[in-house]
Amino acid sequence: MASEVNSRAAIKGVTLRDVAEQVAVSPFTVSVVLNGSKSNTRVSPATRERIMKAAQDLGYQPNSLARALKRRSTNILGLYFGYGHLEPHDPFHAEVLTGLQRGCEACNKDLMIHYSFHRYSVDEVFSELVGGKIDGLVIIASPGDPLVERVRGSHLSVVAMTDAIEGVPSVVADDAAGSVAIAEHLHAKGHRIVLYRSCPGQSDSASRRQQAFEKRASELGMTTIAGRTNDWKGMVSDEEAHVLSRRAELGVTAAVCWGDPSAHALLAFCKASGIKVPSDLAVVGFNGIESPVEPAQVLTTVRACWSNVAQQAVHLLVKSLGGQGVPSLTVLPVEFFKGDTA
Repeated sequence: MASEVNSRAAIKGVTLRDVAEQVAVSPFTVSVVLNGSKSNTRVSPATRERIMKAAQDLGYQPNSLARALKRRSTNILGLYFGYGHLEPHDPFHAEVLTGLQRGCEACNKDLMIHYSFHRYSVDEVFSELVGGKIDGLVIIASPGDPLVERVRGSHLSVVAMTDAIEGVPSVVADDAAGSVAIAEHLHAKGHRIVLYRSCPGQSDSASRRQQAFEKRASELGMTTIAGRTNDWKGMVSDEEAHVLSRRAELGVTAAVCWGDPSAHALLAFCKASGIKVPSDLAVVGFNGIESPVEPAQVLTTVRACWSNVAQQAVHLLVKSLGGQGVPSLTVLPVEFFKGDTA
C-alpha cells in the first residue's frame, strides 16, 4: 500500500499541506519538523514521529530549490568553459576539473558544469547562470567572449582562471616567467633562430606566453619566426611545414609551442618527416601535464599546476561569497622542466 501511495506521490507531488492533513496539524508545524523552519513552536515527540511517518508514507520530498531561494544560497558553484566542449579525457581539462572538485570538497560546495552552452544564445546562457541555481561562477574564457561582459556587470560572484579578465578576480599561472625560462634555456643551448607556434584563437594566457618569450628572446639577440597551429590540438599548418622544410636554410634550430598538445603534435610531425629531435630541431612545450601514455621522448616544458590554479579559484570565489575581499589577480608559480626534446 505504501509503495502505491509513493508512486502516486511521485506523479502528483506531495506538499506540506498534504502531510498536515494526514496528521491533522497545521502546514506550519509540518514545516518546522520537515524543513527545519526557524520557530519558537514546540512540537511534541509523538507529533513529530507522526509527521515523519506520514511524510514517509506519502513520499514527501522537500523542495530544495525553494529552500535554497529562502536562504539565498544553494551551496553550488558553476563552471563556464568558453572554449568549446569540455573533454574529460583531455589532460588539461581533466586536471582543471580535478582541481575544481577538490576545491569544492574542501569548501563543502557542489559543482555544476554547464556543458551544452554551444547550443544556446548568449542571452539564454546568461539567464541560466544568473537564474539562482548557483551561488557563484568559475569562468574559463577569453576576455573577448561575449558572455564575459554580461556576467561582469551582473550580481553573480565570478572568478576567472587561466585567462585573466579585467574587472574580474583572476587566478593564472605565471606564463611570463615560464616563457622567459624557455628563452634563456634555448639561448644557453646555442639556439638563435626559433619558430614560435602560437594557438589558433584568442587566449590571454597564450598571448602572455608569446609576448614574454619574444621580448626575452629579442633581449638575448635571438630571432623569432611566427607560426600558428591549425587547431587547438596543435596540428602543423602548411606555413609551418614550409618553414620546417627550409629549417637549415633559415637557420631554425628550435620550435617553441604555446601548449604541450601542440608540442606533441610537432613531435609526431618530426618523426613522420625524418626530423630528429633534438639534434635537428629542439622542441619545447608549456603546461607540464603528464601524458596518459608513456611518451617516446620526455618533453621539455614548463609545468603549471592547473589543479592548484583551479582550487585557488574556488577558494577565492567562496571568500568573495562570504563578503571578504579578494585580489584582482593571483599569479601562481611555474617550474621549468628539462626533458629529452631540448
